[in-house]
Amino acid sequence: MPTPAPKSKLRAVLGVVARLVVTGLVFGFLFSRIDVQAVGQSVTRIPVAAAVASVVSLLVALLISVVRWRGLLAAAGAQSLPSWVEACRLYLVGMFYNLLPGAVGGDVYRGYAARHCFDGTDTTRSVSVVFVERVCGFAGLLVLAALATLATPIRNPLVLAYSGAGLLAALGAVVALTVGRRLSGKLPARLGRIAASLPAIEAGPLLLALALSVVTHVAVSMTGYTVLASLAPHVTFAQGMAVFPLGTLAAYFPLTVAGAGARDTALVVLLAEVGVSREDALATSLSMLACNLLVSGMGGLVQRGKSTALHG
Repeated sequence: MPTPAPKSKLRAVLGVVARLVVTGLVFGFLFSRIDVQAVGQSVTRIPVAAAVASVVSLLVALLISVVRWRGLLAAAGAQSLPSWVEACRLYLVGMFYNLLPGAVGGDVYRGYAARHCFDGTDTTRSVSVVFVERVCGFAGLLVLAALATLATPIRNPLVLAYSGAGLLAALGAVVALTVGRRLSGKLPARLGRIAASLPAIEAGPLLLALALSVVTHVAVSMTGYTVLASLAPHVTFAQGMAVFPLGTLAAYFPLTVAGAGARDTALVVLLAEVGVSREDALATSLSMLACNLLVSGMGGLVQRGKSTALHG
C-alpha cells in the first residue's frame, strides 16, 4: 500500500495554489477597474533611459545588500567570508528562488551555501545570519517609510499612524536581535529555541546593517520613481520616497506570489493621493515587477550556467 503524502506536503501544495489564486484574483480586480488600453499607452511612454535606470537602481540595491550580508557574517564570528563575486552570485540566485511562492527559498539557499563561513558545518548559524539580515532589511524599510511619510505626509491619517508604529517596530526589532540570545533561557520553549539560534551580534553592526537597509530601500524605491518621474513629473522625490516604501510593505502580504498584486494595488491607491492616474500608477508598478523579474532572472541564468559547467 502506498504511503500517504505527509500533511505538511499537502499544506505546502495548498499554500502555493492559494497564493496563485489570490494573485490572479487581485490582478483580475485591478484590470477590471482600469482601462487596460490606457495602461498599455502609459507603458509605451516610459523612456528607455528610465527603464535602464530602474534596472541599475535594483542592481545597486543588490550590491548594498551584499555589503550588509558580509558585514553581518563577520560580526557573527564567521571564520571566512564569501568573495565579493561569490556573494553577488549567491544574492542573485537567492533573488531568483525568492520569486517562488513563500519568498524564502532564496534565503535558505544563501544560508546553506554560506555554511563554509562557519567551519563548513554550522548551517544553522549561517541561516540565522540570513534571518537577522532579513529582519534588518524589513526594519530598514519601516524606517524609510516612516521618515519619508512623516516628512512628507500623504493626506491619509492611517498612513501616518502606521508609519509611526512602523518606526517603533523597526527599532524594537534591532533591540530584540541584540538581547534575544541572552534572554533565550527566560522565554517560552518555542521562542527560547528561536532566540538561542540567533547569532551573537552587537548593537553597532546591527545599527550599521539597519542604516544600509535604509539606503538599500531608497535604491529599490528608485526603481519605481525613475519610471514615475517620466509619466508624472509633478511627483516630487520626497513624495516618491513616501509612497514606494509603503508599496513595498504591501508586497509582504503572504497570500500572493512575490507580492505581485498586493504591491500593485497599494501603489495605485497611494499614488492617487499625490495626483497620479490609476493607469500611470499601474504602469509604474508593472515596470517595477518587470525590473525585478529581469534581475531575478539573471540569478536563474547564473545558477543554470554554474550547474551546466559542473555537469558539462
